[in-house]
Amino acid sequence: MTKIVIVALPFCHGSGIVGVMDFFAAANFCDRAAPRSEPRFDCQIVTIDGEPVRSYSGIPIAPTVRWEDVHPDLIIVGSAMEAVLGDRHIDAAMDQSRPLHPWLRSAVDQGAVVASVCTGSFVLAEAGLLTEHVATTHWRAAPAFRRRYPDLRLETEQLLVDNGQIICAGGATAFIDLCLYLVEKLGSPALAVACSKLLVLDARRTEQTPYMNFYGSRAHQDEVIGEIQNWLEQHYADNIAIDDLAERARLGPRTFKRRFKEATGETPLHYLQHLRIEAAKHGLESTRRQTAQIIWDVGYEDASSFRRLFKRNVGCTMEEYRRRFSYVTPGRVRAPGTTSPMSESAPYS
Repeated sequence: MTKIVIVALPFCHGSGIVGVMDFFAAANFCDRAAPRSEPRFDCQIVTIDGEPVRSYSGIPIAPTVRWEDVHPDLIIVGSAMEAVLGDRHIDAAMDQSRPLHPWLRSAVDQGAVVASVCTGSFVLAEAGLLTEHVATTHWRAAPAFRRRYPDLRLETEQLLVDNGQIICAGGATAFIDLCLYLVEKLGSPALAVACSKLLVLDARRTEQTPYMNFYGSRAHQDEVIGEIQNWLEQHYADNIAIDDLAERARLGPRTFKRRFKEATGETPLHYLQHLRIEAAKHGLESTRRQTAQIIWDVGYEDASSFRRLFKRNVGCTMEEYRRRFSYVTPGRVRAPGTTSPMSESAPYS
């Protein structure tokens, strides 16, 4: 039997706690054909102080055991949603988690696997378990993670990172991908496929990039660069030269580029590219304009160049992105003699 403990933190993602319990219960159900006197997976929930916690949606999550009383084979640290909400919440949330740190480190020393979901990676980092490892976290919490742990290697484009004993999963619902991976690792590929079919799940996702939005960093005090950011957000589709931006900022080109990178973490060119990609994503989500027109609208004349840039940054083609995220209903075939504005729309490119 594999003993699994799920850590429910205050203000956690509730479904990410209960969902893990449900997933391994489903794995036990799928494994019933195998002759065994006990279930393959035993799942328990712990909290920091042994008392119920309230999830960010308001649902209480009660512990089933105390962490001091268990010696698990696998620990899964759920999300601490404060990290997504902003830096001002992180200090208090991480201070609360400190009593768990010796227990987590001791579990690793005794051979247990420790995994995090979403911003649970902050707890692993605070406990010193991510040193010399690769981490991932929710893409929106990545800037806060990098500011807090500048010496750690973070790869937010990855949805799942396995360092051996330390595993990190990305966004909140990545607990599903993590569970599927762990069932395969701790059980068998056949058991993972059986769970996937029972729970009606697609194969594991590998990247977080299609879900990421770009938010230009504003956590700086450089008013000149802030004004340039504001201007770029309004004029990203213009024919823009970096030297012209430097002149607008009344700075020399080298000084401008240095200050822009120090303030935003991006070069001016990459910042502009991110803005254009975000605008293109919005066009793909919210309109039925042809992709070539969207490319021109965001300021690119070389469609092939932009398509390559889009795929490199988003992890999929523009057409694939539209199929996954468009919320505009395609035209439907209607009965003869009826009309519909949607049926007269141009087809997808």
